Amino acid sequence: MSDDIPRPLRGRPRTMDPGRVLDVAMTAYWHSDPADVSVNAICQMAGISKPSLYREFGSEDGLSRAALDRYADQVLSEMFVILHGATGLRQTLDALIDFACDDPRMETGCLFYKMRAGRHRLGPDTRARVEEIDAAGQAAYASFLQAARDAGDWPAGLSVEAGAKYLGEQIALAITQRASGEDPARIRDMLTLALSVFTRP
Repeated sequence: MSDDIPRPLRGRPRTMDPGRVLDVAMTAYWHSDPADVSVNAICQMAGISKPSLYREFGSEDGLSRAALDRYADQVLSEMFVILHGATGLRQTLDALIDFACDDPRMETGCLFYKMRAGRHRLGPDTRARVEEIDAAGQAAYASFLQAARDAGDWPAGLSVEAGAKYLGEQIALAITQRASGEDPARIRDMLTLALSVFTRP
C-alpha cells in the first residue's frame, strides 16, 4: 500500500552564489550603518541560510571584509584611477570634485568612509582592511601631489603628507555631506573652494 503513495522528489540543494550574496551585503552595509546590519537581515535579503553564509565567509567579520573588498574593487578603484591618471594637477582635482559631487552612487555616502568612521564596531579582519585601504588612499594622494610638485605645478615647502591628508579628508567630507542631504551645488562650491589651495599661485 505504501508503494502506491507518491513520494516527493528530492531536488538538488540550492547552491549559493557568493557574488550575489556579496552584492546584497555590500548594498545593505552601504545604505545603512554597516555595524547595524545583521547577518539575519542579509540572509533574508539574499534568500540563504546562516549556515550557508558561514560556510562561505567564515564569520560575520569575514563577510563584511569581503563586502568591503568588493566595494573597493567596484567603486574605490575609480578614485585610484583618477589619482594615477597623470592628467595634471588641476584636471585631477576637477575629476575628484566631479566624483565626489556628481557620482550618483555617492548619494548614500561611501561605504569605506562609513566603515572607517565606525571601525571600532567592526570585527578585527574588517578593521584591518579598513586601515589598509586608508593607508593606500593616503599613499595615492601623496604620490599624486609629489608628481604635481615634480612637474612644477605644486610649490615646494608644503608638506606632501599634510596635503595628502587634507585632500583625502575634504573628499570624504563632501561625500558625507551628500549622504546627509546637503544641497549638491553648495557641496561643490565648498569642495572647489577647499581644493583651490592646491592651485593658488
